[in-house]
Amino acid sequence: KALVGDKSDNIPGVRGIGEKTAISLLQKYPTLDEIYSNLEAIPETIRKKLIADREMAYLSRRLAKIVTDLEISLNPEHARLGQFNLEQVEEIFRQLEFRTLMTRFREVAGLYGFKLPSTRSSSGQLSLFVEEAQPTQAALEVSTSLIPYEIINDLTSLQTLVERLERASVIAIDTETTATDAMRAELVGLSLAINGEKGYYIPVGHHSSHQKQLSLADVIRSLHKPLTNPKIEKIGHNLKYDFIVLARHGLRVQPLTFDSMIAEWLCDPNSHNLGLKNLAWVRLNWQMTTIEELIGKGKKQLSMADVPIEQVAPYAAADAAVIFRLQPILNRELEEKAAKKLLQDLEMPLVSVLGDMEMTGICLDVQLLHALSQELEERMKNIKAQIYDAAGTSFNLNSPPQLSDVLFNRLRISPPNRNQRTATGFYSTRAGILEELRGKHPVVDWILEYRELAKLKSTYLDALPLQVNPQTGRVHTSFNQTGSVTGRLASSEPNLQNIPVRSETGRQVRQAFIAAPGCVLISADYSQVELRIVAHIAQDEAMLAAFRANQDIHAATAAAIYNVPLEAVTKEQRRHAKAINFGLIYGMSPFGLTRTTDLTLAEAENFVEAYFRRFPGVKAYLDRARLQATQQGYVETLLGRRRYFPTLKTEKNPTVRSREEREAINAPIQGTAADIIKLAMIRVPITLKENGLSARMLLQVHDELLLECPEEEAIETARVVKQVMESAYPLCIPLKTDTHYGKNWDAMQPIEI
Repeated sequence: KALVGDKSDNIPGVRGIGEKTAISLLQKYPTLDEIYSNLEAIPETIRKKLIADREMAYLSRRLAKIVTDLEISLNPEHARLGQFNLEQVEEIFRQLEFRTLMTRFREVAGLYGFKLPSTRSSSGQLSLFVEEAQPTQAALEVSTSLIPYEIINDLTSLQTLVERLERASVIAIDTETTATDAMRAELVGLSLAINGEKGYYIPVGHHSSHQKQLSLADVIRSLHKPLTNPKIEKIGHNLKYDFIVLARHGLRVQPLTFDSMIAEWLCDPNSHNLGLKNLAWVRLNWQMTTIEELIGKGKKQLSMADVPIEQVAPYAAADAAVIFRLQPILNRELEEKAAKKLLQDLEMPLVSVLGDMEMTGICLDVQLLHALSQELEERMKNIKAQIYDAAGTSFNLNSPPQLSDVLFNRLRISPPNRNQRTATGFYSTRAGILEELRGKHPVVDWILEYRELAKLKSTYLDALPLQVNPQTGRVHTSFNQTGSVTGRLASSEPNLQNIPVRSETGRQVRQAFIAAPGCVLISADYSQVELRIVAHIAQDEAMLAAFRANQDIHAATAAAIYNVPLEAVTKEQRRHAKAINFGLIYGMSPFGLTRTTDLTLAEAENFVEAYFRRFPGVKAYLDRARLQATQQGYVETLLGRRRYFPTLKTEKNPTVRSREEREAINAPIQGTAADIIKLAMIRVPITLKENGLSARMLLQVHDELLLECPEEEAIETARVVKQVMESAYPLCIPLKTDTHYGKNWDAMQPIEI
């Protein structure tokens, strides 16, 4: 294994040495040491491989060798199976997030009746077992069965439920459907609760003909009044999904006032418990039935519509009722962390706005994408031929080991870091490594181009046409409010926020996003919003003055640092200033600056030093952000959104500490920018309606909003959107928005307002 390695255990071995060669070597020289003591007697081709990977050979031997002399202390009697203390084991499982194992453990615990109190060993350690367990057949109750439920499957019980709903002050809602895509899902059933003590399940779409259920039309008509009553709050978990499903079926639920998933995320942006089942387990000590227990998984997975009503009802009713039990716990923590207002005034009003955007979708020129895909296919073939010709051999471009062998052995390109090898012993060929080698050899540049084209082709050109909804003829992305720790929205299925705009091919992909006939697209983009936020937070007079004078901030920065008149700033000087302006937002060091510019380390250090002399307020902010994150364990945006750093105060690893400090610098800036555009998104539809305009928001891409409107309303729509975005939040310097319009997302012309 020292020579050949073992891929299953990530043992690298010596590159180029196979089993046959290894056996012949070991038959002649029985140990690794003897092999390396007799290198001169070994054929040159093999000798070179052994010399090149000597370190890997010895490392591989150490990894493969079974340790037999480890000092351990084990009393076999302590490992004897006794009777579990259920509460103690469950608490440890919760701390370690062993949620899947908890289900299996409960089955065993229920079977053997493990209910005795815990004991402690003579060493004082908590013992989870006591001896002499007496197996019983007592089954452990599933927590969901503890919530009473009622199946509503006739008009009389439906009317009785409606009367209860109309008297309620809060209604919890959850839907059971056939798919996770809200735009394609069919409604199977609806669960409701008016407290945490009981749930109701209304089946409407189960497949079995002998099961009694209500017609969807009757349910929608009966529930319309209570579920749209503005005086009755509607709560749920991942409410946007339920909002879209019900709106598509004719019931637009309002007002949406509490979402336990969003609340948990605001309490802890790094939470791993955003799913309802995990959240109930962690917050309520409840082990709820998982969806896999109902529908299975893999090839044998059923549709929820194929599961009998009597099995779905307790599961669905518990989902609705448990939200009531979570709400006071999460509300208390939101208040403790000053995040209640953020939930009520920002995140919850945004839910229906995002739901409307997702339902609207965007038109796609499928024929253009097909043509571009064929064009890229030809370009990729030509690039591949160039690479093979330059390398003198054909190989699999998508195989990291083969690519590494070609670049660093055959072409003898020096790797940036000779110690940076993969588990298989090859030098890494990941994107960051190849970017450092750009310009060192034509093959490297061709590989980077090939990868970019391959990604564009697979991610967009070939995938997007398949994601056109057959019912609407449009593409519907999904916006995730809880998808980042800074508050930024994330886009998925498909992700429309990462289409490259700097490459020609990326811009061609944008051409495929088009306006409907008779309409145009309107783009409204915040101009340098994060730098404006830096100037506001830092209260740096020089930076504030540049923005107030409506100067090019990067040119103004260069003029200040190089001490030259604004009109004398060169393109190179502006480029350096731009790199540091944006770099500092992300906590960039002088060394980091050298990687984005052509500056030497000494020049970069001088540049940063000069920058801080001219912008002392920015330096003070950077220092303050690091200190706040360390001392109080969090930083926050202008609207009070927090990013927590609980271990920074005690973190000893300099790499981890440096990374967290960079994140602490960036979080208030990027988070405030995210908050501001969210405020604008809430107000834009309202203001458009007030002005009698029919434009609809389609997409949000970080600092940009994309809308669709009738051609004759373009100028007025752009004016209204610009006014709303620029007045979304009062900074001490004005927010600025650039507006454009066009028939597709790439060919956009400026609108002068």
